[in-house]
Amino acid sequence: MKELNFSTGVVEMSVNGGRVIRFNPADIGFLETLYGLVAKLDDIDSETSKKKDKTDDLAKGFDYSKAADKRKREAVDAVFGEGFCADVFQELRLDALADGLKVVENFIFSVVDEMDESIQDNLAKREGRIAKYTAKYAKYKK
Repeated sequence: MKELNFSTGVVEMSVNGGRVIRFNPADIGFLETLYGLVAKLDDIDSETSKKKDKTDDLAKGFDYSKAADKRKREAVDAVFGEGFCADVFQELRLDALADGLKVVENFIFSVVDEMDESIQDNLAKREGRIAKYTAKYAKYKK
């Protein structure tokens, strides 16, 4: 039996040596998933902030932050696989700051940067490939 093989654009990337993720960085559907994740994380932040604003009890504030981190980890794990956060972020809270951003933002923006680069590269290749096939099959055009 013949087998048809073609590129799906799926790549594997190691994330801080903790986990390997597989995705097509030029897949707009995956970008939509990432933006959905960002919206979910923002919603959790907003809800937590409202709860914290209603109390002066520092211990309750820490409890709210801990619960929010658990919910954020569940949201990230839902996109990148069970245990992803434990493997990549380990004991760090996802809101821990590094280089001016939350560590979870550093991760998500790194993925978005990879996607932007991949989309630009693929668009550049696309014109040449279409021209090649157009020229190849132009002889059949009446």
